[in-house]
Amino acid sequence: MNKVQILECTLRDGGYVNDWAFGYENIIRLIRRLEESNADIIELGFIRDEEYQKDRAIYNSNKQLADLIGHKKKGTLYAALVEMANYYPIEKFEDRDASGIDAIRYSFWKRKIDEAYEYSKKITDKGYKLCVQPTRVEQYSDYEFAKMIEQFSKLNPYAIYIVDTFGLLKKKDLLRYAKIADENLPENTILGYHAHNNMQQAFSNVTSFIEMDLNRKVMVDASVYGMGRGAGNLNLEMIYQYLNDRGDNDYNIDSVIAAWDSVVSNIYRDKPWGYSLPYFLAASMELNPNYVMYYMEKQKLSVEDIKGVFALIQGEDKYLYNDEKAEQFYRDYEDCKNEKR
Repeated sequence: MNKVQILECTLRDGGYVNDWAFGYENIIRLIRRLEESNADIIELGFIRDEEYQKDRAIYNSNKQLADLIGHKKKGTLYAALVEMANYYPIEKFEDRDASGIDAIRYSFWKRKIDEAYEYSKKITDKGYKLCVQPTRVEQYSDYEFAKMIEQFSKLNPYAIYIVDTFGLLKKKDLLRYAKIADENLPENTILGYHAHNNMQQAFSNVTSFIEMDLNRKVMVDASVYGMGRGAGNLNLEMIYQYLNDRGDNDYNIDSVIAAWDSVVSNIYRDKPWGYSLPYFLAASMELNPNYVMYYMEKQKLSVEDIKGVFALIQGEDKYLYNDEKAEQFYRDYEDCKNEKR
């Protein structure tokens, strides 16, 4: 197995762009193209406690996922993500079956880390490979990050991740977290990195992470053309080319192009994603990028006004987003402007 693995996340993280409504045939088409590209792990979407709609990449049972996968490609793992933010009763999920997904990625909040540990244990008890996804890694001190790794390592996870939820992690901080992880992880546990491109750092951060040449396998997440919420993710085609040039891997970029032409380009035409000044500002001010979506799409604010509203958002409101709060901050900003006139 290669020392660097790619987890392909178009159907999951990319789904933020189109509310996961890829269409059933397109979901199948993407899976086949990604298998042909030699992706190491294909993430099929979210597992949530909601009604299953076959045209969306959101599921509530392993059977639904198994039906999508069909005949597994040898050497490829299949995964889905469960998140603390949308609670899924683990008791409802079947034990791991050879025909279904191999791994479950569990995304959780730091403030509920003990609950996350207990939930993660249930994932491993059901036979799945566990990928530990602590959101917003920048909120962990070095000591807290090392303790989190020590705690979850007791579960013998497949991977533990550095997750840059808001796309604000600077290279020096990423490398520091990676060094801490490398020193504290069990030898056979993979260290993963999930980047976002809010500050145009995804590719440079990932290549620096890979070039650390750590004492273990590493895994990075990527999507076709960087498809993802707001500024998007690491571009799959770019990291494939980088690794092929290094001679480490043999990824099929033609299959990524086919995935773009047949599915992803049509979504991009209607709902584009990528770097923008508002997403840069959100990352630089450590704000949830959902604020950008609200102020750009619903309020149609200028970048100057977006920055003005952002300056009013403090404390936990920076991270815990909802539309009602966003609307109130907008009203407060308008009141401030009117007072100055």
